Parts: sequence; C-alpha cells; structure tokens
Amino acid sequence: MLMTKNHTPRVLTYPFDLTEGLREAAGEICGWIPDLAHVDVSRIQFSLFYTRSAKQTLTYARCYPLSRQPKQVGRHWYSLEPVYTPERRKARYILAFAWKRFWEQTPKKRLETLIHEMYHISPRFNGEFRDFEAGGPHGHGLKWFDAQVRELLIQVPEGIENDFPALSISVRSGLRVTGRKLEIPEWVRLDESQSA
Repeated sequence: MLMTKNHTPRVLTYPFDLTEGLREAAGEICGWIPDLAHVDVSRIQFSLFYTRSAKQTLTYARCYPLSRQPKQVGRHWYSLEPVYTPERRKARYILAFAWKRFWEQTPKKRLETLIHEMYHISPRFNGEFRDFEAGGPHGHGLKWFDAQVRELLIQVPEGIENDFPALSISVRSGLRVTGRKLEIPEWVRLDESQSA
C-alpha cells in the first residue's frame, strides 16, 4: 500500500503496470506545469524498451512524435502507421522508457526525465517536436534544454515523485512489474490516389 499526498491509501496490484503508472504520473505533473498544460496523456502511448546500447549512450527515455503529415521520399509519398493507446485513441506521441536504466535513477531524476520527454511535445500537440528558434529537438543544445527542464521541475511540489509508484518503486526489490513493449510504427507507401 502507498500513501498519496492527500493521505488516501493507494492499493497496488501486481504485477504493477509501469507504463500505466507513468501515464498517471504524467497527467498529474502536467497539471502543475503551465508549459505542459497542452499535453493530453490520453493521446500518448507509454511504453518500455530494452537495448544494450541504452547503457552505452546514456539513454533513459525517448520521445517519438507521430506526425500525421505524409512525407515524400523520391517520387513516392509515405504515411506513418497509426498507433493506438490502450483506450483505442490515435496517439500523437510515444514516450518510451529504458528498462531497467530509467528505474536505476533516483525517483527525483525519474521525475526530471519524464518532464524532459514531455517538454519535447509541441504546444500544438500535433505529433511534432516542440519548435525552438535555434532549431532541433533540444533548441540551443542539450545543456540549454536541461536547464529549461530544471526550471519546470521547480514548479512541482517537493517530493511529488514519491506519490507515484512508477516514479518511486525500486525494481531491485523483486516486485513483479509489467508494461507495454515499444513498437515503433513504420512509414507506409501511399498509392497515387491517397497522395493527390
């Protein structure tokens, strides 16, 4: 059992679904941070990925925008396969978290990482990265982007990460956990009538 901020006991069921736990935490956090108020967690696919390279590249999580705009490659047009949330809504983004690397961080760093990934989401919530004058998903660079995220982090109440099992549990404790595996959608070629 976990006590939440308002001291309501939260009974955890096992195996605990980490991806749904992250969705719950993200929804609450967006309510605290005006710069994330546009994020609709019901249109985000939360998932887990495992790769040996995550440790080598220091990857904790990734944001995948799901553009609805077709793209042209050579003479052909392509469209991104749709991705659906558990509620069968078309997702605009995938937020994927490295198993177990994300959970090897402290709860506070997990919170910061979650905010980092949500800050990539465009204020138009249109399946694109947030635009910066400097261009690129990290604007003026990763250090600059991380400084922006730390400014957002101070807008949430101290210790809020402990209210959410997905941010506070220790996966080393032997708890049974589960989660949705990352499936990256493919670009599918459109026929001539669809691309006109």
